[in-house]
Amino acid sequence: MQKIIYTFVAVMFFMNVTVSKASLFNTGLTDTDTISVSLLTASQGKQIYEKFGHTGIRIHIPSKKFDGVYHYGLFSFEEPHFEYRFVKGETDYMIGLMHYHDFLTMYAIRGSSVRELPLLLTQEEAHNLYEALMINMLPENQTYRYSFLYDNCATRPLEIIKRNLTGTLIVDTTNIELPTCRNLIHECTTQDKWLTFGLDLILDGEVDKQILLPDKPFLPHITEHIFATAKIDRGGVVERIATTPKEVLAARESENKTSILDIVTPNIFAFGVLIAVLIISIFEYKRMKHSRITDTILFAIFGILGILVYFLLLFSEHPAVSANINAMWIHPIWLVAIPFIWVRKYQKFLNCYHFINFALLLLYLIVVAFAMQEVGAAAILLVVVLLIRSITYIAVEQKRK
Repeated sequence: MQKIIYTFVAVMFFMNVTVSKASLFNTGLTDTDTISVSLLTASQGKQIYEKFGHTGIRIHIPSKKFDGVYHYGLFSFEEPHFEYRFVKGETDYMIGLMHYHDFLTMYAIRGSSVRELPLLLTQEEAHNLYEALMINMLPENQTYRYSFLYDNCATRPLEIIKRNLTGTLIVDTTNIELPTCRNLIHECTTQDKWLTFGLDLILDGEVDKQILLPDKPFLPHITEHIFATAKIDRGGVVERIATTPKEVLAARESENKTSILDIVTPNIFAFGVLIAVLIISIFEYKRMKHSRITDTILFAIFGILGILVYFLLLFSEHPAVSANINAMWIHPIWLVAIPFIWVRKYQKFLNCYHFINFALLLLYLIVVAFAMQEVGAAAILLVVVLLIRSITYIAVEQKRK
């Protein structure tokens, strides 16, 4: 039922884009028409692509009965090879336009809240912004190359509003402790520990740098905060650029359905794997016999994850994935080593592999202590699991001799 509702909303949205675009170019706007501008900030939803909220620019022209919301970061799963192109960082997003009430309806269905921040723009600035948004809506300008960190639904509204100010935007960050992008990601994914764990595995130390204000706000609520606290200098006259945000749509309380993944968090799972592997390794050493099934399962899991990590590292255009220190222990070579587990004549090769792996894992733990990249506790526990397997293999071989 939820998919049917989302499909209906999506169809209505694209219909509104077409209708609004047509009416947009036929408003007959004159300099005497009053335009009010406000920033809309939607709270996060349940889907992965909804976790970080959304930003819209509301343009209201009462004399023309025009009330639309321009918002960036729109995409369609129906685009050819969407998933592959998204992972590779070649996803083209676009700007869209909805009627204000349809925008609220969409988020009411999702259960999210929407806050409105009226901007205190001059009519010259409001008219310039409106014209800039009209130009952005032209087919040749509507699509842009999306960047999760630096070019998204939160950064684009800030940039286009700043470009059309007649004064200078003043943002005071002297007494503010700015968060890192990873801090902000964790805030948005706090209810989904496995998503947090996955993002921590693939994102490198670039997300551990403080966000840049006002240039790169990263998330919608940061863009809202910038305008809510900033001032503008118009030829020596310094004043606020916005009033106080108000909630125009309240979030709908939803039932908290607990799943097994909510109970078995990455930390609990990794600790459980560590205990299980430690017990298996002790028995393995006493019996002087390698547990091939255990190694095969572990090698397969980390090898498959390694394909994703190295694809992002070597081929993706996304920022913050090309210098990932987790590539030291999550790599495709685990898959290459699996056949050698089952062929006795290659035991020397496997012994050498475990020596190298043991050294590499120790080096990783040293690098983590000094690197500017945060890794979670679950990742450290899993590295210890792999260390135990290499130590056990080497110890069993030594004991046999």
